[in-house]
Amino acid sequence: MSVSAPQAAVRRSTVLPVLRRHGATLALAALWVALVLATAVKSPAFLSHQTVIAVAFNMAFIGVLVVGVSLVMLSGAEFDLSVGVTAVAAALIAAQLLTDGASFAVVLVAVLVFGTLIGTVNAALIVRVRIHPIVATLGTMFLVSGTTRLFIEFVPIPRDSFLRRHVAGDLFGVPRVFWIMVVLLAVVAFVAGRTRLGRHLVAVGGNRQAALVRGLRPDRIQAGALVFCGLVAGLAGLVLASQGDIVQSTLTPGTEFRVISILLLGGMALTGGRGSFLGVAAALLLLNTLPTAIVTWGVSSSWQPVVEGVVLAVALAVNSVRSAP
Repeated sequence: MSVSAPQAAVRRSTVLPVLRRHGATLALAALWVALVLATAVKSPAFLSHQTVIAVAFNMAFIGVLVVGVSLVMLSGAEFDLSVGVTAVAAALIAAQLLTDGASFAVVLVAVLVFGTLIGTVNAALIVRVRIHPIVATLGTMFLVSGTTRLFIEFVPIPRDSFLRRHVAGDLFGVPRVFWIMVVLLAVVAFVAGRTRLGRHLVAVGGNRQAALVRGLRPDRIQAGALVFCGLVAGLAGLVLASQGDIVQSTLTPGTEFRVISILLLGGMALTGGRGSFLGVAAALLLLNTLPTAIVTWGVSSSWQPVVEGVVLAVALAVNSVRSAP
């Protein structure tokens, strides 16, 4: 079937904008498909239900944190390095309360209040005291981590708790917490891209002075993003506590850097004001499948930090190229 020159031009005019807008996302998705197919050929067990469960849970926990930090980055407040330890501390609080016989409602409120408190501290340090976000959240990270290890080393999760009996189950073959993450990601993506609040967030992150001229309040918007990030980290702690028999204070080392890698590789600008939630979803899928694939290929898990370091370096380089004029 022949195509005329005008028809070809129309097709090019339709395809090229899509490639420009979603090319990076499509590339990440293609890399994920190639990784899955190559690893499945190496070991068909890679496609087992057990592997799907493991990858989906990792995606759920990291994905909830990614959602919170994404709004911080969009607002121009860079990122929050305390989300990982905040989630672990929230998980320990949840486990302790469940052990003491507290209801699930009390546990839920407790972890959300705790996360919100940490987010509020970060917001005060960054917006009011004017400490650089990296320094402020790094300090909060050490404060929460040190305090947690000082008072609580580990807490078992009661097997008969509501958290284990209902939240920890499966839905359509994957953990329920995975669907919680998907819904949360979809809602935040909609708010960021389709609402006035989202437009204000992007405006502040893109050009703070221009936002001030328009009558926006950058400090309040960035503070709101940081508080929301803390609240979501508290929710991530509940996700973490829903799996396994015990919560330890040493869980999830390096989580903050995995979150940053996913966001940068997915298209969130380090300088704020720009990002793609589709790209973030693709990067989340790729980088949470990669560790399991590495082990399947027979590579020692000791190499995982090396791989994560390379991924972070690549993500920073890609982000720098995207931000170049």
